[in-house]
Amino acid sequence: MRLREPRTTALIFQSGKIVCTGSRNEPDALLAAKKFAKIIQKLGFNVQFANFKIQNLVATCDLRFPIKLENLNMMHGQFSRLLYFKIERRQLADVYSTIVY
Repeated sequence: MRLREPRTTALIFQSGKIVCTGSRNEPDALLAAKKFAKIIQKLGFNVQFANFKIQNLVATCDLRFPIKLENLNMMHGQFSRLLYFKIERRQLADVYSTIVY
């Protein structure tokens, strides 16, 4: 199921749980989750909105310079992508090489 505003997509499971993806910030995620719950309620289901939480955050950035994964591979081991974990802050960076022609 999709919403246009805020632009989000919901995965709805038989267990009654919903995973809401695509929002740009936490207030939009909450608003979208409530809208999905209201839509399901209008379809005749007994809905109780509970246990809303943010589970995952995805961010992208452009470093404005090329990253040569081949060189990182030689320095840090074999990989098709670079995963960088910062455990104390529970952060993960997932770096891919992109070829621009």
